[in-house]
Amino acid sequence: MKMKKFAGWILVCCLISGCESLRFYHQAALGQWTLLQRSAPMDVVLQDPATSEQLRARLETIQSMLQFAEDELQLVVADRYQRYVALERDYVVWNVFAAPPLAMRSEQWCYPLVGCAPYRGYFAEADAHTLAARYDQKGFETYIGGVPAYSTLGWFDDPLLSSFVFYSEPALANLLFHELAHSKVWLKDNVAFNESFASFVGAQGVRVWLSAVQSEAAQPSFARWQQRQAAWRRFKTFALAAKDDLASLYRRQSGPVSERMRQRDTLRAHWQACYAQHRKHLGDGRFDSLMGERFNNALLLSLGTYEDWVSAFAQMFADVDGDWSNFYQQVTALTELSSRDRFEQMQALRQRGLLQQQNAQRTDHQNTEQVQCQAFADHVLN
Repeated sequence: MKMKKFAGWILVCCLISGCESLRFYHQAALGQWTLLQRSAPMDVVLQDPATSEQLRARLETIQSMLQFAEDELQLVVADRYQRYVALERDYVVWNVFAAPPLAMRSEQWCYPLVGCAPYRGYFAEADAHTLAARYDQKGFETYIGGVPAYSTLGWFDDPLLSSFVFYSEPALANLLFHELAHSKVWLKDNVAFNESFASFVGAQGVRVWLSAVQSEAAQPSFARWQQRQAAWRRFKTFALAAKDDLASLYRRQSGPVSERMRQRDTLRAHWQACYAQHRKHLGDGRFDSLMGERFNNALLLSLGTYEDWVSAFAQMFADVDGDWSNFYQQVTALTELSSRDRFEQMQALRQRGLLQQQNAQRTDHQNTEQVQCQAFADHVLN
């Protein structure tokens, strides 16, 4: 049955795309099929004498997380994450992002059934670099990011992968709840909506899960996870401010390309210097690699893909008093609106959510240090 489903998926891809991207779909199909072939049922892995105690304990923990996802978060698990694959690499997929050098606009790739997205995913890192090199030659800026997990939206029974099973418990629960959320609600051609929804479900699910299990062992891990999440949010706020500043510059530029590139480089250097100045409060070196040679339009656009609307979903969740069933109904209702009406409602929700966050964070001294780096585009043009 799975073989027929798999073959049907490949046929649909070819028919809809006209096989223009046959090479891409071939590697995608082969990569997915290899995962399915190499996967082993959870009970077989648990009973195997060769399975380490560390892996056995972690798989048992995952089973309880999945049960919690069904019982408390109302997410559908079914046969997902009931098999395990030991990979020989750190990531399962590498995503390629590409953008013009003087425009904050991501290249888009469209796929059958799921719609368009600002990235192209490859199971082999070398293939990702090949595509990136092709765009580099066209004058685009590129960024490649490794991905530990992805969702097939119910087309296949997604397996557990060695690329993420040994994450800290809060990070692992966040990832599982995030990926399961994709099968709960999916809006075609709207990556920002889908990823923000899943990111909210993942993070909120972790909070609910931790309060339910009340594990003393999980508490320190959760505190560390919260600290890392907070550091990531501070850095992302900083990076997205840089993205907005550069976008403002691009919109207002005119004249020779060489002069526009010089202005861009001056502005980028400003943000890199500002990062160095406030490095301790922006991850204390954790994000140095992103602020070096990889600091470009493609990277900044990739950062805006996953959490643009998280505060809107958080506000929606608060509005229904944390009722998951009502929350999902509200989210589904949003997907049925026109693009314009949905955007207006999401904007209103986000503005209310951000206002509450700002009120709660007014005493955070780190915000002041971040603001000092912002709005530099005017000086570049003068």
